[in-house]
Amino acid sequence: MMNVPEQQPILQLEHIFKSFSGVHALKVVSFSLFPGEIHALVGENGAGKSTLIKILGGVFPPDSGNISVRGEHVSFKSPHEAQRAGIRIVHQEFSLIPYLSVTENILLGQEKCHLGFVNASELRQQAMQSLEMVHAHIDPDTWVTHLNAGQQKLVEIAKALATAPDILVVDEPTAPLTKQETQDFFQVLQKLREKGTTIIYISHRLEEIFQIADRVTVLKDGKKVATKEIGATNEDEVIRLMIGRELGDMFPEKTTAITREPILSVRRLRYRNELSDIQFDLHKGEILGIAGLEGQGQDLLLKTIFGIFPKDEGEIMVDGNILEINSPARAIEAGMALVTDKRGSEGLCLELSVRDNLALPTLHARQHLGVINSSQENAIIQDFITHLQIRTPSLKQLVKLLSGGNQQKIVVGKWLMANPRIMLFIDPTAGIDVGAKTELYRLMRELADQKGLGVLVVTSDMLELLGLCDRILVMYQGRLVREIPGNEATEEEIMRAAVGKTQPSNRHGSQETEGGQTS
Repeated sequence: MMNVPEQQPILQLEHIFKSFSGVHALKVVSFSLFPGEIHALVGENGAGKSTLIKILGGVFPPDSGNISVRGEHVSFKSPHEAQRAGIRIVHQEFSLIPYLSVTENILLGQEKCHLGFVNASELRQQAMQSLEMVHAHIDPDTWVTHLNAGQQKLVEIAKALATAPDILVVDEPTAPLTKQETQDFFQVLQKLREKGTTIIYISHRLEEIFQIADRVTVLKDGKKVATKEIGATNEDEVIRLMIGRELGDMFPEKTTAITREPILSVRRLRYRNELSDIQFDLHKGEILGIAGLEGQGQDLLLKTIFGIFPKDEGEIMVDGNILEINSPARAIEAGMALVTDKRGSEGLCLELSVRDNLALPTLHARQHLGVINSSQENAIIQDFITHLQIRTPSLKQLVKLLSGGNQQKIVVGKWLMANPRIMLFIDPTAGIDVGAKTELYRLMRELADQKGLGVLVVTSDMLELLGLCDRILVMYQGRLVREIPGNEATEEEIMRAAVGKTQPSNRHGSQETEGGQTS
């Protein structure tokens, strides 16, 4: 980590204020960057991070305040003007053009023409050089639509680096990356820092910030709370600054009164060669976690139970009754709801309002002779907004303009309006801040404890498994290999099972074996 010397800031934002429709997004925020530093920017969803970087990137101007780059006052009227000043932003949302090649996406707008023609070979070579900078082994001739999410993110970063920016802003860059891709990316950032590039790093993953950043600035409710040298703070303090409470308050108390009555039972479930002999019960009032390393079948299991992928063999029972669930519609009829990790593409209609998104799954319940009772609908929706603490200026607000945490609450809320009995979650807190996570954890516990729902959670977050779940099942190579009571679970035991060691560690007096199936 670098020690920021006493020197002229490369970037300085002074007393920045911005509001939208009367909602104050930024309240007199000041922020400085020095040459060759990695500066982390953190805060809850809605704290003002996105607004700040969009002002920096020329997406919209501040209502008041000053921006200086290299000591000179600037006023960006467009992203192009910000880019000419040496600022490039890699947004959390993908912005690539799917049916153009990787080369065309990386160098779009930078092509050099001679007599009206571009040198395709030269462009391809330039694209390859940019891809090599981010350790991306991708054919530059491939259409972007054929790349997975991690590869697309690397192309986005390569595109930004192709212009050799002085200031690089990356917003949640590692969300779709594997662990190895993340470590490779960190090496890229370190090399850029050594060359003098200044980086703003935005992430909800605090462990990454403490691995890569030099300083961290915390925003809360549109205000700057603090800026800290990374060596002079810790994760607990940063969380306290972000949410105003202790880390230990994140998870609600686990239930001690789970009924042993199964609400969902799965027997001998098989899907192709990817899921094999899956058997377990989910009880009323229980939060049951599914753990495992990436690609071991956890997501597929929930989508098979929900009927997205029709099973090849086995039985799915609700309240002891065998049901033929071969589509999501049949799963919904059986009282199930699925909240996926892809809220933007699978959970929400981003161009519709808060009201419309919440209402869509249950329109039939409020119609008579094909006419919707709007006043009844508005009253019900407002009750859910209040109960779920969804922060929105109005029912008419477009969902795409809300923070990730509020979007996720809407995904959950639209299903709750259908009165489900079984909630299935896939990485429910992916891409949302610590405060929104805490609110979602309390909601999930309320659904289990007070309403008696069965809650089944697939998550890659170890803290989530240990802090939230009453019981944990571990998957390995498409099979359930271990069951661990929540009060006995440790990170070590979960990881042992996740790599195929199905018995407790030897310090508990058990013999170690490979493979297996939970009882």
